[in-house]
Amino acid sequence: MKNNLRKCLALFSTGITAITSQTEDNLYEGITVNSFSSVSLKPPIVMWCLDKKTKSKKNFIKKNKEYKIIFLSAKQKKDCYKLASKNNKFDYRYEVNLLKKSMGYLNCKLYKKFNAGDHIIILHKVIKFKINSKKKPLIFFKSKILV
Repeated sequence: MKNNLRKCLALFSTGITAITSQTEDNLYEGITVNSFSSVSLKPPIVMWCLDKKTKSKKNFIKKNKEYKIIFLSAKQKKDCYKLASKNNKFDYRYEVNLLKKSMGYLNCKLYKKFNAGDHIIILHKVIKFKINSKKKPLIFFKSKILV
């Protein structure tokens, strides 16, 4: 059932976001997420889901920590693969480049988190946001990245 359910859910196309946060050693860590959704405009709240087995989990569930939720553009396929890999730490320059090439991003603070099966639902309050010039989105459909 799990594999068939996964195939069925893959029929819903989504954009791909990168979630980034600064680490204790002043680097940045990022992951890719396609479970992003807006929740509320007043107050501004968004959500995404994190697999409990994710190696980077500790960095992404700290209360009051700031995060960036970056909407990846079609030109960021390589960035998407890098952030989905085990080599997902980077320096400030890579973060700046990631933001420049994106469609836009949100600066957020963790608000609440909930256990939900094999994932954690994470709610964030949006602190500020930026919209970059018009770019095409990076899309996830049928378990593949479309450009």
